[in-house]
Amino acid sequence: MRERFLALLADLLDYPHDGLADRARECEWLARRLAPEAAPALGRFREFLEATPPGRVEEVYSATFDLDASCHPYVGHHLFGESYKRSVFMLELKRLHRARGTDSGSELPDHLPAVLRLISREHEPDAADELLQLALLPAVERMCGGLRAGDPGESAAAPRKDGPYRELLEAVRLALVALGPAAEGSPCSTRCCS
Repeated sequence: MRERFLALLADLLDYPHDGLADRARECEWLARRLAPEAAPALGRFREFLEATPPGRVEEVYSATFDLDASCHPYVGHHLFGESYKRSVFMLELKRLHRARGTDSGSELPDHLPAVLRLISREHEPDAADELLQLALLPAVERMCGGLRAGDPGESAAAPRKDGPYRELLEAVRLALVALGPAAEGSPCSTRCCS
């Protein structure tokens, strides 16, 4: 069930495609069982998909992930910037993708949906939890943190509700927190990231 949930989150974060509302519905259903805190935001995202023409969904996606640097969907970018460490991180992710039979397609191996799929296919729970807690969660938290800068009176702990994909990122963050043990350290300092 956990594996399917992570794979569905990856699907929702990919560039919009047919059947996305159905996947959002299934993801929301699984969230109620695995990460109840994430279910309301996933429900609102599903409602957005059901009520919005596909072309507009694509525009909102691009505005969120392509035009807003704080939301570029690349895990290594948020952990290491454009550095040698990111290159090493991506090489290790590429090796893990090959070993697990996953593929990042035309994207870099640290593309957020690709890393979620990698974790969903990881057969060693400790390795999956390590990648989730020490790489994926800190990157998603940074993406969400960039979304919290808003009204000076607004709490820094509350996500802004100014876009459905931004709310989806917060749902992903809540799901990752619910799925894994508390991280010992951050950013990633494991063999895949060092």
